[in-house]
Amino acid sequence: MLSTFHLRTFLAVVDEGSYSAAAQRLHMSQPAVSQQIRALEEQLGDVRLFRRVGQRMVPTHAGEELLGSARELVALAERAAQSIIALRGQVTGRVLVGCTPSSGERLLPRLLAAFREQFPAVSVELEVAQADALIDGLGERRLSLLLLEEQQRRRGLESQAIGAEPLSLLAPNAHPLLKQEQVPPGVLREHGLLLPRAGAPLRRLIEESLRRRGVAAADLRVSLEADSMTAIVQGVRSGLGLAFVPKICVPGRGEGLGAIDLAGQPLQQEWYLVRARERGLPRAVQSLYDFLAGPQCRALLNKAGILAPA
Repeated sequence: MLSTFHLRTFLAVVDEGSYSAAAQRLHMSQPAVSQQIRALEEQLGDVRLFRRVGQRMVPTHAGEELLGSARELVALAERAAQSIIALRGQVTGRVLVGCTPSSGERLLPRLLAAFREQFPAVSVELEVAQADALIDGLGERRLSLLLLEEQQRRRGLESQAIGAEPLSLLAPNAHPLLKQEQVPPGVLREHGLLLPRAGAPLRRLIEESLRRRGVAAADLRVSLEADSMTAIVQGVRSGLGLAFVPKICVPGRGEGLGAIDLAGQPLQQEWYLVRARERGLPRAVQSLYDFLAGPQCRALLNKAGILAPA
C-alpha cells in the first residue's frame, strides 16, 4: 500500500522542481527526500519517477501518471485527519493560497495574520505568481484559494468580490504635475509611465480605464514594465516616470513621492476570491474562504482603505 508520507514527498519534488527545495519545504534533509522517492519507486516496481531537465527535476511518464492519484490520496488523507480532529472542535489542516505579484502581496498577509489568530491550528502557505499560473494550480488542486484582480468566468471556477481599491498616480516630489489641480488624462501622453507587464490584470485595467478617458494604449510612453510593485515605486522615486499604484502600496509621506490629482473618477482595482466550484471542501479551506468573504475581513479591508462590498 502506498504511503501518504512518500506521496507528500513526491508532490513536494514535483511542485518545487528539486530535491533540495522539497527538503526545505518539508523540513527534511536532501538525502532523506532522495530515500523517500527511491522507496516509492521500489514500491511501484522500480520505475523512475523523475528525470533531470536542466536544473529541474521533472516527472517521467510514470511520474505524470502517478501525479493526479497522489494529489487525490493525500487530500483524502488530510480530510480524514481533519474530520477526526474536528470531533474535538478544532479546525486544522494546510491551505495553499495564491496571489499575483501586485498589492496582493501586501494585502493578503495582513488578512492571513488575523485568520491565524482565530484558527491557530491551520497552516497557510502563500504562492506568488502570475494569474494564469495560479489558475492552473487551482485546476490541478495544488492551490485551494486565489486572490486575483479580475473576476474569473471560466467553467468550474467561482469568484467572490471582496473589495475595491483606488489607484494613485505617483510622481517624484519635484514633478510639475503635482502643482496642478485636476490634471487632464490626455496629459499622460507626454510623460513616461511605469506599468505592470503586458497581459497582467492590473495592466489591462489601467489601459482600459485610460481608453475610456480618451487615451489609447498605443499613445502611452512606457518607460518601464515590471511584475514587482516595489520595483515600479522605486522607479518612480528614481525619476523614470509616473505610475498607477494601488493605495496599499503607496509609501508614506516624506519618502520623495506625491500623488497627481487626475481629473475624473479615480481608477479602481477590484479584488476577487477565487476557488474551484466543487463540493466537500476540507474544513481548513472552507474556514479560510468563509473568513476572507466574511464581515471580519471586510472590517480589515475598510481599515486598509479598501472598499468592501456590503
